[in-house]
Amino acid sequence: MRLRSVYRVLSSYLRFKMGKPRLSYIVYCCTARCNLRCVFCNWWRCNIEELKTGDALKVVGQLADFGVVAIDFSGGEPTLREDLEILAGDARERGVYTVLSTNGTTITGSRAKSLSRVFDVVNISLDGFEYTHDSTRGVTGTYRRVLKTIQHLRENNVKVGIDLTIYSANVDEAVQLFKNLIGAVDFVSFQPVMPYPPPVELKPESEKVNMLIKSLLELKEDMPQFIAPTRWYIEAVERYFQCGMSKICDAGTLYAMIDPDGTLLACNAVRGSVIGKITETPLKDLWVSGKRAHALKAVDSCRGCLSQCTTLISMSYRKPSLETIKSLVNYA
Repeated sequence: MRLRSVYRVLSSYLRFKMGKPRLSYIVYCCTARCNLRCVFCNWWRCNIEELKTGDALKVVGQLADFGVVAIDFSGGEPTLREDLEILAGDARERGVYTVLSTNGTTITGSRAKSLSRVFDVVNISLDGFEYTHDSTRGVTGTYRRVLKTIQHLRENNVKVGIDLTIYSANVDEAVQLFKNLIGAVDFVSFQPVMPYPPPVELKPESEKVNMLIKSLLELKEDMPQFIAPTRWYIEAVERYFQCGMSKICDAGTLYAMIDPDGTLLACNAVRGSVIGKITETPLKDLWVSGKRAHALKAVDSCRGCLSQCTTLISMSYRKPSLETIKSLVNYA
């Protein structure tokens, strides 16, 4: 991690410990466009106008000036924006840690080279072996394109991780997939299917979840840096599917989300948590507004989740440990 980014991390953590938490992590869904049809995602059904380059750069600038540690460029499929490198490059030059969350189907060799200059880490969705992944993502050939993208990125010295969404179709093959990826990617990560409680039609059988958790913990013991989530997170996945999870959430406090049109929300999963349009009202004003207070109340009504972009950050600030630090280093 670059020195300026480290400074932002330390400043954010110290503010939290002093009881003055500040927005640190933003998921910027920079486009609603998507070329896939995933079974557990509705983004491809959305029709949200996206900001032009100039306005998007103003958003990035406000986030950087506000002290945000990291921006996760997501979507939809963010690589469908031709100006993605411009936006991420501006953020990186300002000292912000840049993350790309992609389905990994549009990245050619030349695109991998340009992305390598502006992103600190690239997270690619991969939900199983060929049949499972292609059926999950709704487009044939997706699995093979992901493998090619991983190759392109690694050739350009990009830190590459895999994100897998655990659900009924892949619970039996997740661990073997991870083992097959050893040496091909820098780390693997995962989270259970949302929302919570998990949808009945996507929820794995309890016995299979138990076997998965046992195998993941064993693999974590053998390869602690390759399996990015911490042990407590892995154990929490089991409670999640048992519907016995305790809510840990700082949405609208430590992290937030921005829609393609510049709308700031406390949480993407709670669509009623709108704070306002960052293109119309400065972030510094929105953050102390009554609209944010209303958004936080909306978040309070949610039963929680185990999204990596939220829970990992919350626990890292609450219970810093050597394991947590090592887990975060995977992303750095």
